[in-house]
Amino acid sequence: MFSFTVAPSFSLTESVNLFGEINSSDIVLNDIWIEPENPNNGEAVTIHASVYNAGVVPTQDVTDALTIAYIVNGEIVQISLLENILPGTENGVVVSSGPVFNVLPGTHEITTIINYHDTLSHLRDNPGNNIVQKIFQVGIKLPSTVSFDTYQRYNDETNRQQITIQGEATNIRLEKLRNQEISIDIEGSEQKKIMSDQNGQFLFKTDIEFKDRPIKILTHVNENSFLTNQIQQIFPVKMDKGQSALAIEINAQPSKNNLKDSPLTLVLFQDNYDSLFEKISTDINNEQSFTVENLFLTTLPSEHTYIAEMYVEGRIVGAFQNYFSDNVVIKKEIDISESSQIQFRVVNSLGEPQKNVSVKTWIYSDKTNEDGISEWMDVLPTFTSNEPYIAQATFSNGEVVWSKPFLIEAEERKVITIIKENQDQ
Repeated sequence: MFSFTVAPSFSLTESVNLFGEINSSDIVLNDIWIEPENPNNGEAVTIHASVYNAGVVPTQDVTDALTIAYIVNGEIVQISLLENILPGTENGVVVSSGPVFNVLPGTHEITTIINYHDTLSHLRDNPGNNIVQKIFQVGIKLPSTVSFDTYQRYNDETNRQQITIQGEATNIRLEKLRNQEISIDIEGSEQKKIMSDQNGQFLFKTDIEFKDRPIKILTHVNENSFLTNQIQQIFPVKMDKGQSALAIEINAQPSKNNLKDSPLTLVLFQDNYDSLFEKISTDINNEQSFTVENLFLTTLPSEHTYIAEMYVEGRIVGAFQNYFSDNVVIKKEIDISESSQIQFRVVNSLGEPQKNVSVKTWIYSDKTNEDGISEWMDVLPTFTSNEPYIAQATFSNGEVVWSKPFLIEAEERKVITIIKENQDQ
């Protein structure tokens, strides 16, 4: 069961100053709820309301007929007469409807209105704080979700990974789920089930044999027909206390050849841009940095914020900033998509095509044909507007002409014209 509330809020002073006379009685409906909190199908439900007098005189000094109405799904189910309510929040009371309706599964709109018959003059009572409306979902189980962090530390003596899984269980409205049974699966083997605590938190520790490949971790909550889960990985990296690691998965289009063998250059700054930590290439292989399957892994000192920029052949393809806590591996996926295409057209100042001209922009190169046009070339889109491409056209006599700077967006096809000025002009 969950609810939404529509209820204005007024302080004691505001109510008296705005709506009351010196002898006013300003009744405030503070909140409503139902009992039982999670009723079964067909069970009788009682509506409760908390009420206090924000005025300066008892309600009976103004009227003997102060009423409260309980409305369910647009129909009045009960109107009750209230007893005298003394001024002050400390004299607040809880009033109840008694069993007023038998619940059915679904959505129920419950509205409670105090001073229903308007026996307190609007000059003495603020009508804006006389109503509370809530929507209750009864018999509808909300899907839950599990979020967690994984910590791993390598034990050199046993060649095992010490694993800590820490997280919380919530529903889709991010309300914490206490006493929730959570299953943890490591590489297809279900571990001991654990229960979330009163705050929805859970903690699980184990150790597993070190393997030179990623190991999948899955957590889920079984709730009748609901099965919700989150997937993470244990990475084949040997971290000790005071260490963390970065895992980069490079997703490149296999059908494109320009960048197939080009390494990624990772530029890392520690805590701020004034502190260059390291430049790493993904083609290196040592104890600190190495590649496993399609993952590049590098260990880092923990408890620092790292700013990372990633380049391919001098062109930036991604950037991020993260805090790396102790024994945590942060995974980033980098998409290198050569989805854009450029074609070069080389002419002289008269517009005449120039053949057999070598046109090059960093790693992309081709020669013009009889019509002065190159083949279409697959290229990386420009990542930022301040890093345009510039093409170099080299003629058979060794003369070099540069294109104007140009940008190209993802999936765009663009023709770039390079003009050779005639020497006799």
